[in-house]
Amino acid sequence: MDLRREAVRLRDELQEALQVPAKIRWGGFGELTVIVDGRAVFSKRRAGRVPQPGEVARLVRSLG
Repeated sequence: MDLRREAVRLRDELQEALQVPAKIRWGGFGELTVIVDGRAVFSKRRAGRVPQPGEVARLVRSLG
């Protein structure tokens, strides 16, 4: 899996769906973390998987 491609997809999804700036971190050991307003809203390490399409946008909306 290409985490860089996944990170770009997630960033674009959040910016398009919610008009919020998102920071996506990816790194060694398969780390992928989505940060919105300084809060980690999804961590691949904690979840053990990459988010499904639309999942992170739903999480951000629920924080609303």
